[in-house]
Amino acid sequence: MAFTMKSNVPGLLGINAELSTYSVPVFEKDLPNGIWGAANIDRTIVVEKDLKPKDKKSAVKHEMMHIMQFRNGTVRYDNKNVYYKPNKGSATEIFPLVSIRPGNHKLPWEKSIYDKTKTYAK
Repeated sequence: MAFTMKSNVPGLLGINAELSTYSVPVFEKDLPNGIWGAANIDRTIVVEKDLKPKDKKSAVKHEMMHIMQFRNGTVRYDNKNVYYKPNKGSATEIFPLVSIRPGNHKLPWEKSIYDKTKTYAK
């Protein structure tokens, strides 16, 4: 006798199947302090589950650009710092996590993305 599951796996895991790609899954969760989304160093994205679909799409577009920064070595982070290297010949700048506000439009890795997309979270 076969058993058929009535719900889908992405839904059980909190994955947004529409916005996810094969290599970058997008999870929906409650995020603190009005944050729309976050790109993780493990190349996953988390978006605020209560955003409008259009805003979720904008957040994922923005966070995908951070994933590209991780892949090309421009940005990386650990539990203490964010490391930013704008190009191969430049020195790595170190930003202690305790001294920055995530998503701040003035941070160099955020500014480069906001300058390209012209889209700002409200």
